[in-house]
Amino acid sequence: MRCVAALMCFTLLTLLATSLGGPLSAEIVRNHVKLLAQTTIVRIQRLSDEFQISPNMVFSGLELPLDKPIKGLSSILENLDTFQVILVHLQMSSTSQIHADIASLQGVVRSLALLLDCPSHKAGGDGHLETFLRSSTAFHVTIGSITLNRLEMFLSNLTMDLDLLEKC
Repeated sequence: MRCVAALMCFTLLTLLATSLGGPLSAEIVRNHVKLLAQTTIVRIQRLSDEFQISPNMVFSGLELPLDKPIKGLSSILENLDTFQVILVHLQMSSTSQIHADIASLQGVVRSLALLLDCPSHKAGGDGHLETFLRSSTAFHVTIGSITLNRLEMFLSNLTMDLDLLEKC
């Protein structure tokens, strides 16, 4: 509950700073990204009990962003877009708040990319992920578990290396 209150307070302060016309400092944006990521991690951990699967199971053929290195804003956006595609295809009500958190995080990262004059990022891939997800709807619990696990690790890595928010 404190995370939600802190997030609301920080969002209001950010909106106030933005409305005054001055640019946001990199430190404020980093803190906002860190807070959003940590809030999402807490939500994922609360959901993890719902998706308990055997730790001895091995999955292959599903490449998720954890396998892709984080190099800067464009790779962060690419990874977040991939997670969003998966969360949308899962159509599970329990992940709707996580979906909203990731959308907020995408907005902050996109805004920062615009401020830094980074080349525009085009969402979407080659369609293989969507095809896989459509053909695997019967396994939504397994895919949901893997996705939430990988998303949690991705966000943890992001919070540990916030300097990547200064690179395109």
